[in-house]
Amino acid sequence: MGVIRGVALGGRQGAFDITIEGDRVSAIAASADASTPRWLAMPSLVNFHAHANRAFAAPAQRPTSLTDAVAAAGRERASATVEIIRQRAARLFRSSIEHGVSLIRTHTDVDLVTGMRAIDGVLAAASDLRAALDIEVVAFANACADPARVEMQALLTEAVAQGASLIGAVPALCREPAVSLDALLDLAVALDVAVDIHLDEHLDVDSALIEQLVEGSVARRLEGRVSVSHACVLSAMDRDHARRLLDRMAAAAITLVVLPELNLYLQGRGGAPRERGIAPVIDAIAAGVPVRFGTDNVRDWFFPFGDGDMLETGYVGAIASHVDGADDLQALMCGGRRCIAVGEVANLVLVPASSFDDAIARRPAGRVSYHRGQRVGVDAIPTSSGETELVDGAQ
Repeated sequence: MGVIRGVALGGRQGAFDITIEGDRVSAIAASADASTPRWLAMPSLVNFHAHANRAFAAPAQRPTSLTDAVAAAGRERASATVEIIRQRAARLFRSSIEHGVSLIRTHTDVDLVTGMRAIDGVLAAASDLRAALDIEVVAFANACADPARVEMQALLTEAVAQGASLIGAVPALCREPAVSLDALLDLAVALDVAVDIHLDEHLDVDSALIEQLVEGSVARRLEGRVSVSHACVLSAMDRDHARRLLDRMAAAAITLVVLPELNLYLQGRGGAPRERGIAPVIDAIAAGVPVRFGTDNVRDWFFPFGDGDMLETGYVGAIASHVDGADDLQALMCGGRRCIAVGEVANLVLVPASSFDDAIARRPAGRVSYHRGQRVGVDAIPTSSGETELVDGAQ
């Protein structure tokens, strides 16, 4: 048993003691320590959308547009080896652990040039870190790969057989987007896997596919097994239209994954930006849509900044989407968990901050993470009673 003493909890006043038994939180109680907390305890951070096989590949690249970034990525895919990809992914995974991330979903390129190299490299990096980080691999049919083609369906099927747990694509960049979207959903049914799809990463309402996705998911009984990433077009729709669509997404249990930094960076380039392309997070939450944040690309052809810190993503996302409540913002950054609760798996991060607002404002380093009840990232310092003492001596 371990006890973490005198910590702040997001959205609650005072200091609390958290007891961990095995891999679970067994108790949360008001602390006898009346001093101002020096640590904030949060549910572990969750990065719901990343591209680990591309991470850190082009830190100096400044794309002029989404089209420019897609072209640059395409030129590189022929040369990246499994070992290069493993090293990139491992760097992102280790950085994520240091920041307090317990789960990362990575969209991993599968196409006729890359083959299984990206899948192999990412799975190799993941295998070394399973004790500290849960990794969901999306077999991603990228801009050069149309899931409507038989040969691409064969590659996606092979990727699932090797260990990918979801499939995805970017149908807007295919020759017949609507056909490609349906083909991806049909393949998900055939393989019995979930779907996470890059969709409507633009502001053209007339070419939006998200309504087709909702209808296709319900028709195939994929409720609760579909995520739509980006959905920038929702921000360009008439508000009543968007709200009706969000209600339908909620009924189909479709998760909306919002990528604040990437979409702010890429949408509307080519002049002073006016339309920023962030899906309406507050309206989606109000409609009952599960909403998650992700970093998306990290220092590659699409985005030149970042290192996988979901507190940074939460900070930018709070500014961009006007989400103010600590519980709501924690849910966006922490895979839907609004708070730490008794009985849950003990995936926690301790941030050296006096409150949730302090943590978001400063995003300090020196975090301490627990994954399934075990200290990860730094060496635990046991006390004589078996309780856990934090790295600076605070209990």
